[in-house]
Amino acid sequence: MGINTKIVKPRFDYHQILLSWFSPSFPIGSYNFSHGLEAAIEMGIIYDNVSLQNWINDLITLGSAKTDSILLSNSYKGKDLNDLAFALCPSRERWIESMKLGKAFCKNIRENWSYNIKHDLAFPIALGKAGFYFSIPLEQLLIAFLQSFVSNLVTVGIKHIPLGQSEGQKILINLIPIIKKHALINKYSEIKDIGTSTFISDLTSMYHETLKNRIYQT
Repeated sequence: MGINTKIVKPRFDYHQILLSWFSPSFPIGSYNFSHGLEAAIEMGIIYDNVSLQNWINDLITLGSAKTDSILLSNSYKGKDLNDLAFALCPSRERWIESMKLGKAFCKNIRENWSYNIKHDLAFPIALGKAGFYFSIPLEQLLIAFLQSFVSNLVTVGIKHIPLGQSEGQKILINLIPIIKKHALINKYSEIKDIGTSTFISDLTSMYHETLKNRIYQT
């Protein structure tokens, strides 16, 4: 596993890059994925603002968002972790989500941002490599990644629990310090620190395959 050595001076301020990459207009289709949340709502596991906030909090601190953040951080540092990233997906649908988001992200980076990134990277691996290439501070990249992850799931909850827009904003605000804290933790985390205990989330991502009426791909 090698360490990145070539840093390219960015043409844009890193804040501009992050605002672009994690904007709803960035064409990777993240709004097509619920990360198993659609199934959790269907099963009655998630039914209000409190249960949704707890669900997302657990994903950040103990679940898939923690794993992906650590993978992103170590990819940024030059480690070759793409096979591991796919192997750690607990279900076929999570694998599809990471693969499709990564493929779309890499396609856009190659075609529009002039970085010849590989095309077959898992999403957190692609973000780590691109973030380093464009000299984005790692902690800020992790914060933007987690904030985007949370925002996407809150949007799913607003539409399908359903919750009001105001309740969704309260969840986002309540999770801001959690995002900040764990971005800092995961900035220094190593691969050996990966470990999850959000089994229900993993199971709902499997159950989602069998839903008769599906809005989201995962």
